[in-house]
Amino acid sequence: MNKEIIPFEYSTGISQAFGVTKVPNGVQFSVYLLHCSKCFLKLYKKGKKTPAATIELDEKYRMGSAYFIVVKKAKGVTDERNIWEILEQDYEYLYEADGAEFVDPYADFITGREHWGQKSEDPKRAGICLQEFDWGDDSPLRTPYSNLILYQLHVRGYTKHNSSKVKHKGTLLGLQEKISYLSDLGINGVLLLPVYEFSEIAEKEKLPILVPEEKKEADAEEETEYKINFWGYGTEDTYYFAPKAAYASNKQNPSEEFQALVKAFHKAGIEVLLDIYFAPGTNLFLMTDCLRNWVIKYHVDGFRVNQDVMPSLTLASDPILSGVKILGNYWDMGLLHQAMISGQKNSLAEYNDGYMNEARKFLKSDEGMVERMVHYFSRNSGEYSFINFITNVNGFTLMDLVSYDIKHNEENGESNRDGTEYNYSWNCGFEGKTRKKNILNRRMVQLRNALLMLMTSQGTPMLLAGDELGNTQFGNNNPYCQDNQVTWIQWSRSAMAKMLHEYTKNLIRFRKCFKVLRQDKPLRMMDYLSCGLPDLSIHGTEAWRADFSNYSRMLGMLYYGGYVARGKGRSIYILYNMYWEAKSFDLPDLPRGHGWKVVIDTYDNNFDATQLYEEKKPDKRIPRRKKPQAKLIRKTVVAPRSIVVFVED
Repeated sequence: MNKEIIPFEYSTGISQAFGVTKVPNGVQFSVYLLHCSKCFLKLYKKGKKTPAATIELDEKYRMGSAYFIVVKKAKGVTDERNIWEILEQDYEYLYEADGAEFVDPYADFITGREHWGQKSEDPKRAGICLQEFDWGDDSPLRTPYSNLILYQLHVRGYTKHNSSKVKHKGTLLGLQEKISYLSDLGINGVLLLPVYEFSEIAEKEKLPILVPEEKKEADAEEETEYKINFWGYGTEDTYYFAPKAAYASNKQNPSEEFQALVKAFHKAGIEVLLDIYFAPGTNLFLMTDCLRNWVIKYHVDGFRVNQDVMPSLTLASDPILSGVKILGNYWDMGLLHQAMISGQKNSLAEYNDGYMNEARKFLKSDEGMVERMVHYFSRNSGEYSFINFITNVNGFTLMDLVSYDIKHNEENGESNRDGTEYNYSWNCGFEGKTRKKNILNRRMVQLRNALLMLMTSQGTPMLLAGDELGNTQFGNNNPYCQDNQVTWIQWSRSAMAKMLHEYTKNLIRFRKCFKVLRQDKPLRMMDYLSCGLPDLSIHGTEAWRADFSNYSRMLGMLYYGGYVARGKGRSIYILYNMYWEAKSFDLPDLPRGHGWKVVIDTYDNNFDATQLYEEKKPDKRIPRRKKPQAKLIRKTVVAPRSIVVFVED
């Protein structure tokens, strides 16, 4: 194209956000480049191989190591559209530095990657997204961690299976179709695996294969084989600002589709958190700008970030990020205090495998676990929160945790050498799928045990998507390269799935009804308010005598209701018998002659749903009836490898 007919003119930009932004009467392109002698902005017409305009970014556009240029509509151009519409609808762009083209790392949209798992013939370029999304009255939910029920899911895998019954399978819009399901289950926060633009196609590692001479074909051509990086972690060809186009049903505007998803989730009372894995060596300012961009442009409520690359101090001190939820492996509060940063209870949370590993060991009856589980069941902090999970994306599903003793990753193509060897699982007497009724019953009890442990622990519980349906990965504990029925959620309608789903739903309701299970302050294990009982007390088979011996597998935990709901909360007593024989337990007495009522028994699958109601302040206008004195229960027998929950009656 001749320079005379290019419909643009240019001026120096102003120092503000990098990437592409609207400015009065123009569009600013901003990029920073270290150690570059010559740099160009190239504007391409969509579908064209050569640039329509190549603008040298000389010294007049430079500030430090950054370049700022404003593109305006040239005088005399007959196109009635404004410059924003012209660029967004007709153009893509690249930068060139010292002869090498590259995509803007701040790009909001990457073209040439619209179709999942396919190598596109179209060049990879940066798209231009300038439309302003109508957020209406959307605002941050800021749900306290103590009230949050997290749900970890993969956008594609969640609805890709035909059984999902959604119209737009494997997309952001398909996920939006499942909001009513999540709300009904009781979920009020989702943690999405990488939704930014990553390359899911990776060349397979060539492993030596011994082939007999008679089967070799001298003229055979080697075919290049590729693996699918299903999760999205660890790829070099990543653009952290851009929603993944292959996850969008509208391939022309993935940004708008993601914004619509967040808005719909918020309307349903569900927060949206993103799992972002920054590659080692990623520029610190890019990482900070990236997270800010997701908060400001997409209204995201928080992130899980790998702190080995993104410094904790930056996450905790940034004026924008300090107001959202940040999930990290650890928090060095001493370091933060030195920087004059106080604890941020509803911002910072610890997310690691500590709870998961210990809970799994306790679940499968390992010795020496009682005292450690008291810590993990009751841990709390006044400065940050804890995310508890028994399964997550990296490892067994909950069903596989009770169905396999060892991993079965042969389908990954690495001779079963990948994935962790430390699963802390128990197959209940048979490896894998079975029809034996006694094995299936035992597994169902273990599933109920695991979910109950999770939902009655202090902190924030996190479910792995599909665990509430008994979803399986067929023993694969590292399905990073599986884009098939191994990783796609199977929306089973079996009797087992329905039973487990209903049980999970009731557990979430139960947790929400009792403040003692989701306190926002540390438990002292002492009667510091002179209520008559400690806020938390630990028991064994004998009341008031905890058994922390190495061989003990019995535990009783009494959460006293006098410390919540202005002293009118109901108490909860949880008895754990992880021994393989039934055990008799004493029940501690409650003040004021109150007794205990069994609400949940995981062995018999008993769940008294009549106890699921909110603890509300009594209406003084309604005359109170005298409540008959509760029948005092002094002892109870807890079946093998099961849990019983009592509520103050």
